[in-house]
Amino acid sequence: MVSYTEQNDRRHTGRMFTAKVKAVCGSCNNGWMSSLEGDVMPTLLPMVKGEVIQIAPEAQELLATWTLKTALMCQLMQSDAVRNLPTSHYADLFRDRRLSGQMRAFTSYMVPPQYLNGESPVEYRSIPSEVRFTSSDGLQHRLWATVVTLRIGYAVLQLVSVGPEGYDYDLEPAAFAPYTEQIWPVQESICWPPRALGSISDLDQFADPLKETKVII
Repeated sequence: MVSYTEQNDRRHTGRMFTAKVKAVCGSCNNGWMSSLEGDVMPTLLPMVKGEVIQIAPEAQELLATWTLKTALMCQLMQSDAVRNLPTSHYADLFRDRRLSGQMRAFTSYMVPPQYLNGESPVEYRSIPSEVRFTSSDGLQHRLWATVVTLRIGYAVLQLVSVGPEGYDYDLEPAAFAPYTEQIWPVQESICWPPRALGSISDLDQFADPLKETKVII
């Protein structure tokens, strides 16, 4: 039996990416995190402006790492009850300075949408899910996943984190193939942007891609 649940779908718009997070120590904030911000800007800023850009493998890794770092920083501004990414990700990022094999990162493109209160320059979404099932040997399994989607200007960046280890996860977003490029694990040089997400409904679907996720036992 397989069951799927969603909880704590968090959506925020506004100035979240310019807020200061006091939970980060000075040596990290002024050290490797500051370096990461500087290193990623030659790639990220043209994307935010919607410009055509070639993204080499090294730049893909920087962009994916920045996406994870920013997702974790945004999460610190939430209450404990809605922090969907595991706390272990903070120590893992500090140690490795890169994403793990249990993660995927993607990028897409969208003209900043018009909401009821006007155009939103930035947006953060965090959607958790859980799958419980019983395998043929009678064992109970609980798998979790969190999808964090960041939209800044024209750039859409997405982090998918799944667990626990020991399973093979099919995380290829086949339904969004024309609209997304994978940046972690890195690919050969890619040309950005892909085809644009055309509506808020498209973005809603892109931000919650795991309802049909396959798990291979």
